[in-house]
Amino acid sequence: MLKKLLALVATAALAVTLTACTGTGEQLPGLTLETSSASTSSTTSGVDVPTASDEEDAQVEIQVEEVPDTEFEDTIDGLCDYLSANKAVTGDPTEMAYETIGATEGYRFRFILGKSTVQVEVYSFDLDNLGDQAQTVLDSVREKGSFTMLDNEVPATLNSDGKYLLIYTDTSTDATNVAQKERVTELFTSFYAE
Repeated sequence: MLKKLLALVATAALAVTLTACTGTGEQLPGLTLETSSASTSSTTSGVDVPTASDEEDAQVEIQVEEVPDTEFEDTIDGLCDYLSANKAVTGDPTEMAYETIGATEGYRFRFILGKSTVQVEVYSFDLDNLGDQAQTVLDSVREKGSFTMLDNEVPATLNSDGKYLLIYTDTSTDATNVAQKERVTELFTSFYAE
C-alpha cells in the first residue's frame, strides 16, 4: 500500500513539474534586423549572422534607416515610439513600478534577438521636482553608470539631459546582440540631445 501511495505521489509531482516546464509561458516577439559583416556570414530569417568560427572577431553593422527624434514628442511615449520606429525594441511595452526608483513613468520591452531574450527598460524623471530616491538614482548613474536596487548593482544609462534612464539587459555575447546594444544606447542618448 505504501509503495502504491509513493508511486502516486511521485507521478503527481512529475505531472506538476512537466506542466510548469511546458505551461502557457508568454510568447515574446522577435526582433529582426538587417546586418552586414566584414567576415563570412550566414543568413537566418532575414538576419546576417556571423558564422561560429568568425563570431568573436566579426564586426557587425546593423542597417536600419534611422527615423529622426524630431518625428516624436519629447515624452516617454515619444521615446518608446522612437525606439520602436528605429528597431531598437519591438512588441508592446509593459508599465513598470517606476516609483521605486523615483521616476514619473517607466516601461519595459521584452523580445527575442537571435537566441537571447532582451529586456529594455526606459524611465522618465521630472528634473524640476526630484525626490530623494530619484536624486540618489540619477547621481549614482552619472557617477558610476549604475545604481543599487535590492542590493544589486543595475547598469544604466542616462540620455544627454538626464531626463530619461535606460536599462538594457542582454546576456548574449553574439556580435549582432552586442552591436544592437551599442546602437540602442546611442539612439537613446541622442534622443532630443541638446
